[in-house]
Formats: sequence, structure tokens, C-alpha cells
Amino acid sequence: MLWYKLKLSFRSLAKDKLNSIINIFGLAVGMAAVILISIYVQHELSYDKFNTKQERIYKLISLLNNAGEKLTPYEIGLRLTNENFASQIPEIEEITQLYRGFTQNAKVNDQHFNGIRCHYVDTNFYKVFTLEPISGQSTNLFSNPNGVVINASTAEKLFGTTNAAGKELKMFGRLLTVNAVVKDLPLTSHYDFDMLLPFSGYPQHAGHQSLEYYTYILVKQGVDRNSTIKKIEDKYTQMLDDRFGSYGEKTGAYLQRLSDIHLRSNYQQDLKHGGNINTIYIHILLAFLILIIAIINFINIITVQYDGKLNQIGIKKAIGAERIDLVKDFLGRTTLMAAVALLFGIILAEVLMPFFGRLMNRELPIDYLSNPLLFIGLPVMALFVGLISGLYPAITITRYTPASIIKGKLPGNHDTNLLSRILVIFQFSASIVLISAVIISQQQIDYMKNADLGFEPEQVIAINNLSTSQKQAYSSIRQELLKIPQISSVGASLHLPGGGGSGQIFRLYGTDIKNTKDYNEYRVRPGYFKTLGIQFVEGNTFTESQVENCKGIILNEAAVKYLNVDDPLGRIVWFHEDKYEIQGIVKDFHYASLQEKIAPLMFTCFSDNRNIQFVLLKVKTNNMTDLLNQIKETFKKVDPERVNFHLFIDDVCRDRYQQEERSQILTGYSSALSIILALLGLYSLTLFMVQKRTKEIGIRKVTGASISQISLLLFSNFIKWIAIAFAISIPVSYYMMQHWLEQFAYHIAIGPLPFVFAGLLTTFFALLVVGGQTWKAAGQNPVDSLRSE
Repeated sequence: MLWYKLKLSFRSLAKDKLNSIINIFGLAVGMAAVILISIYVQHELSYDKFNTKQERIYKLISLLNNAGEKLTPYEIGLRLTNENFASQIPEIEEITQLYRGFTQNAKVNDQHFNGIRCHYVDTNFYKVFTLEPISGQSTNLFSNPNGVVINASTAEKLFGTTNAAGKELKMFGRLLTVNAVVKDLPLTSHYDFDMLLPFSGYPQHAGHQSLEYYTYILVKQGVDRNSTIKKIEDKYTQMLDDRFGSYGEKTGAYLQRLSDIHLRSNYQQDLKHGGNINTIYIHILLAFLILIIAIINFINIITVQYDGKLNQIGIKKAIGAERIDLVKDFLGRTTLMAAVALLFGIILAEVLMPFFGRLMNRELPIDYLSNPLLFIGLPVMALFVGLISGLYPAITITRYTPASIIKGKLPGNHDTNLLSRILVIFQFSASIVLISAVIISQQQIDYMKNADLGFEPEQVIAINNLSTSQKQAYSSIRQELLKIPQISSVGASLHLPGGGGSGQIFRLYGTDIKNTKDYNEYRVRPGYFKTLGIQFVEGNTFTESQVENCKGIILNEAAVKYLNVDDPLGRIVWFHEDKYEIQGIVKDFHYASLQEKIAPLMFTCFSDNRNIQFVLLKVKTNNMTDLLNQIKETFKKVDPERVNFHLFIDDVCRDRYQQEERSQILTGYSSALSIILALLGLYSLTLFMVQKRTKEIGIRKVTGASISQISLLLFSNFIKWIAIAFAISIPVSYYMMQHWLEQFAYHIAIGPLPFVFAGLLTTFFALLVVGGQTWKAAGQNPVDSLRSE
């Protein structure tokens, strides 16, 4: 019996190939979107859950700001140990800290390796975080001060094998031993490393007095979490207050669950780029919006097909078929279509996954059998979609009595038409909202990329990964670089324009200590301002004669306003327990993303060449490749074995908005799919409408109506629907995008163009689809039209 019904169902699909293809294609696209987004969302929500103790691990966040100001969160904190912190709170099982290191270079035998990401950690780090040794010590991983822990990829890179425990490498001018090789961390970790080194071997990194350390706390099992969290927060807030309270700083702290770090952080994550839970919600909304549009297509097409099915249903009812049996039969066919659509949806998802993974900047494997979300969720989704898509048409089509069907008197037909119109209006409203959202987001991204940043990042190259000898020889390297005709200026810095700065505090000399204020600091060398085209309002730049003992600082306009003085130039400030003079004021420039307001910024000039991380060059050339080769050869004269890297500052500034660009591209594809699905549904509806009014068209032609008049008559209904959709979509889209723009400190004003364009584009495509069908019907011979019924 089941096989017989399946044969009938497939035969029914084959009889109406066009509508079957539209239905199955639409559902397949919707399901593929749900599959792709579900895998991405699952990936994002699984961050740090591979740690076996993740439910008990918290990250300690510092809160600081001047009195009266909003507290600012920092993911780094003071140096905390068992002795000065954890031993005073018995509910703490372990406290461990990480100090972020720069990428380093290593030497194994005569081979040199670069780009090794290093972090410094406490010896109990492995007791908090899950590290899986595959070679060497399985406990006491950091007991040897001259030992290191490396991951499997680094072991392969340095030694050609993961069995590298006990092997030696040279770094920092000293010989180090591999204590253990551990498995690479999963992609779903909020931190990553190539090498971990113990603080015990590098005491210079274990004694910083400011906010420098990432702090993680493992609480004991069975303790009262709320009271424990309050104890920890209160204790650490007191330590912050002892350190910074005398400067007038407000302080605070909070604990953040390990699993919340990736998506629910309200601070910039430096260990690894984080996500955003709101972006996840948007992606989920887009996936289900596409699926809903596909379901609406299904309902519309099935519902308007009932004219051709009524005679069959009337005959079945007349010979004794029960309504429930007809409903079951109908739902069985729609569920079969959903199952077929699921198969095509899976194929489509497999084909699109590599592209989708690159778009989202993630590696997203599809593993159906071991992933309950897919193994169980996909069949359930197909069943749900089949039932929900077919339920209304099934109930509507089977509710008529045999007598009313035979006589052609079908009450309630108006309700069915009304529902179809409402659903079509919803489809077009969604399409217009998405199209206008794409346009507005693209306008904002273009605005941010092309905005006047207040400095000149174009044609500025940053050379990094400098060796110690190259840093020490900076002055001679600078002179050699300036001899190259295409290079107009050279500077150096610890901080990269567009990157983060150091947090510092100072006050006007002679004022109360509570008037101390905090600023971002860029540490630079002479030539920095000229190279980047940063303009001075008044005062002077740093000079070579100042480098050895520089007691001057330069402020931006925001810092002057924050300092609240009318004549800042020449004023003395108390900074680093010494007197410094404000020697210059520069115009405000966007050194951070346009999402943020320009914050107070100070520049200092440093003498220690070891602090040079970037050498900046202003160039003018049509052959960048040759110039880069000349530049790197200049550095190689000092250290032939060193591999230096380069960055273009304008690329650094543009790359700030990659997340917004990815979301905009995904929304663009979603809007394209939504309008394609809506137009496919509209095509089917138009086809049925024309078939239903064939005789009317013939009569109108006989009475003298032209083809254009008939086409306009038939298209007028759809114009009304699009007009209603347009009216609905404008306030929805405006509210949604205005809310999105509010996250940017500097943003565009929403004008009428995006909505007008979205409405016209939707109308144009609808005109193509509907106009083609109506023109064909209007041009038909009226004799044939009158014979059709």
C-alpha cells in the first residue's frame, strides 16, 4: 500500500513538472541555507567547550575610568598569583595568567624559522586549560624554566616530526628544550599559540605593575557560584582601587564565562578575533527568512492548484473517502516533496560549503553522522516543513462537500485568495527590506573605507618582524633607505597606525593627583608624523636631538579637549614620575575604526631601539615589487638570515571592516535568493491566474481591448501588492538599519534612494515575470481562448 501511494505521489509530481520543480527547488534552497547557517552557528557557539573544565573557568575583566565616566572593560589585568590573590579565596581551585608575546624567530641547527607565536604562562596553565600532550611530559609541562611547550604543527615545522620532546632550539640568544608537544588547539578556541613559555624562565615578563595579563580562574566544584563570583570581583576591584584609585580612577571588575568570550565580549579581543552574538542572530534570521519564503511559495502554489484537484477530491468523497484520509494523503505528498527537497538541499549545501566557509572566514566541516544537529535535525526539519507547508492547503482543499464541488459553488474561496495575496505581499516586503539593507550597509562600508581619516595612509609601507640587530642598527638603516629615490620619509614606532596603543595616565603638573586622566599612547620616533601625513595644529614634531632623553609629548585635539585647558602648548605634565612638556598638538585623525569616536591620544618619543616594532616608509612608485625588494635588501645587509614582512597601512585601515563586509555580502546573497524565490512563486501564480481568466481575456479581445490594455489589467493586481509591500517594508527597513548604524560613531544618514531603488528593482523583475505571461495570454487568438473552457 505504501509503495502504491509513493508511486501515485511521484506520478502526480511528474504530471506538473514546472510547479514541482519550482516547489522542490525553493524548498531545497531554503533548506540548504538552514544547513549552512546551522553549521556556522553551531561552530560559533562551541567555542572553548573542548576544555574539560570549561563550565568552571572564568576570565577576569578589569573595569577602569575617571570618576564620572562610564567604566571601560579591559581583558587584561594586574599580575595575580596564588600568594597575592587565590589563597585568600578558598573557593578558587586555580588562578593562571597569560602574557601575550610577539611572534618570534627560532633556530634549529642551521635552519632559521620565523613567525612563531609565543605566549608566557604560569606553570599551572595546563591545570586550567586542556592541553593534550602527544610527546614528552604529560604533567608539570612548565617545570623547566628553559623548556617550552609547542603544538604539533610547530613541531612538524621545526623538527619534521611530532616526536620532538627533548629536542633543542635557539631563541632569544639562549638554548631551549622542548618539554612537551601538544595537539593543536581546535579552531573553536579563543586563544591560540605555537609555543608556550613559563614565567619562571622570563621574570622580566612576570613583574609588570600595570594591566598586562590575561587572567583565568578555575573555581572549585560544588561551591556557591554567585557568592564566589562576588568575592572574586570585590577582591580584585579593591586591588585595582589600591593601584589606581589615588589617581581619581573609578574601578570595577567582572567574571566572564569561558564559553561567552568569543561571542559576548564588549571589549576588543587581542588573542584572537572574536565574533558577535548579534551577527549570529542576523544570520539565523536570514536563513529562516529564506526558508519561510520557500514555504510560502509552496503554500501558494499548492493552494492555487486546487481547481485542478477538486473534481478528483469530489469523486473520492462521493464514493466514501473520509476527509482525514484525504488530508493524510495530501500531507504525505507534501512531506515526500520536502524529503526530495532535503536531498537536493544537502547536495546544494555540500557544493556551496567551501565558498560559504571562505565568506565567513571559517573552516566548517559537514559531518552528518556524528553531528546530532544534522543527523536528527535534518529529517525532523524535512518532516516539519512538509507538514507545515501542506497543512493549510490540505485543510482548505478537503473542506468542501461533494455536492458543492459538483455544482461549482465553493464557499470561502475569497479567504483562500486573500491568504495568497497576504503571503505574496510578505515575500515582496521581505525582498525589499533585504535589498534596501544591502544598499544601506554597502553605503556605510564605502563611507568608512573612503572617509577622510585625517592622515595619509596611502603609499605607506610598514616593515616588521625585525631582528635585534636590525633594531639596534635602525639609524643606519634609515639613512640607507632615504637614499632610495622612491622613499620620501622614514619613521618608526612601537604601535601600528590603526592598531591599539598603550594605556597611560598623566596630569597637569601641580594639580591634585585625583586630576590624573588616562590616554591612549603611541610610542614613535622622528619622521613618524611626516611619513603618515599627520598635520600639526601648533607646536613642533620630535627631532633626532630629543631621542636620547625626550621629555616632550604631543597630543591630538581630543586629548586637549579632555585635558580641559585653553593654552596647552608648553604646559608641564606629570608623567612617569617626571616632568614632561606638551610640545605639539596634532589634528584629530581616525587611528581606530569609525565605529569608535576619536579618543584622546598622546605621542611619546622613545630611545630604546628594542621597542621598534615597525619601520614606516612613505613611498612613491609605479613598481612596488622592485621597491620592496630594494627595501628588504637594505635590511638584509644588517641581518641576512632574517625574513622581514611588510604591510600597507591603507590595507590595515580597510581591513577593519571585514566583519561588516562579510555580513553585507551574506545579506546580498540572501536578498538575491529571496527575490528569486518570490519571483518563481509569482510566476506560478501568474500562470494559474492567466489560465483561470482565459475566457475573460478572449471576450475582452472580441469586444476591442488591445493587448497592452489586457496586460495592464492583469498586471494591475500585482502592482497593488508590490505597492502595499513597499509601504510595509520602508518603516521596517528604516528602523532596522537605523538601529544597525547606531553602532558606528560616524555613519551615513539614510536617504530615500535605497528604498526607491529596492522598490523599483522588485517592480521591474515582477513586471518581467508577470508581463511575459500576461502579454502571451493577451496575444492569444480569442477563438482559442473562448474554446479553453
